[in-house]
Amino acid sequence: MSSPKFLLLALPVLVTGALGQGGPKGGGPLKAEVHIVKSAPFARTLSTVGTLRANESVTLVSELSRRLVKIHVQEGSEVAAGELLFKLDDSDLVAELGEVESRMKLAGINKTRVDNLLPRKAISQQEFDISTSALNLLEAQRNTQAVQISKTEIRAPFAGRVGVRQVSEGAFVSPATPLITLQDVSRIKVDFPLPERYAGEVKTGQKFTFTVAGNGQTFEGAVTVLEPAIDAATRSLLVRGICATPQGLLPGGFAEVTLTLDGLTHGFMVPSQAIVPSPRGQAVYLIEAGKAKLQPVEIGTRTDDQVQILRGLNEGDVVATTSLARLRPGLEVTAATAP
Repeated sequence: MSSPKFLLLALPVLVTGALGQGGPKGGGPLKAEVHIVKSAPFARTLSTVGTLRANESVTLVSELSRRLVKIHVQEGSEVAAGELLFKLDDSDLVAELGEVESRMKLAGINKTRVDNLLPRKAISQQEFDISTSALNLLEAQRNTQAVQISKTEIRAPFAGRVGVRQVSEGAFVSPATPLITLQDVSRIKVDFPLPERYAGEVKTGQKFTFTVAGNGQTFEGAVTVLEPAIDAATRSLLVRGICATPQGLLPGGFAEVTLTLDGLTHGFMVPSQAIVPSPRGQAVYLIEAGKAKLQPVEIGTRTDDQVQILRGLNEGDVVATTSLARLRPGLEVTAATAP
């Protein structure tokens, strides 16, 4: 059971009799329901949209330009970190490695000989250094060749699920050839923007909920990363969260995110139906001295039936909530109970 998002102290004053049914009889004042504006503590809940991303995602490619000789992975299967997925042709590299190792054996024999001769002054120090350097150079060549051979084995960098294979055995691949995608969906990242005015009110570990199209479940997540800069183009802060139980979620999906800011703040809340359009944006009808006055306001957080007023109202103001289509500035208005 979800807890109420707002604690409201604004009290409706209801008229008696039928409201909004024709004009006032006998030319009398128009009757309307009103709310008395009062300051009340409330928790601010922000709604935004986000994008689902895999915990880790990569498109595998070859580091070498070679022929693909063996595919070890089944499309759509789960793979472990380090598991062999593709094997490239390495026959020439293996042959070159054998040549280097043969030369190393000869260089090793020569090195053993000079090691015995140098203490007896039978060879010069220069001859000894040349023999040692030759062996070291061949060892470096062997290591380089071994690295090249290891690159012919394309392995999974992390555990996850592979997607659709893009190549077949026998194809000549290069670093520009995508082989297959690998996604870790054990957890799902949720990236969403927030207006810059809330940059100081969101912190890591903060909880949020989200829903996705076609799935009636409400998922929970926690904020893990906040971008350290405001996007100059959108004036928004990029926030990333993690959902640890992503059953049924897929990367790339659209999410509707709800984030409740920590702590309570005080402000004015009025019913959503009290807001009317005005030449300067949004407005409400104040009832002052029994007459309607169109008052421009700046609104903030919205809920299903309430709107936060940031500027334009004071505590104790009386706001009309019905018969708004018939109200005009200066029109006399009464309520069943005086505010």
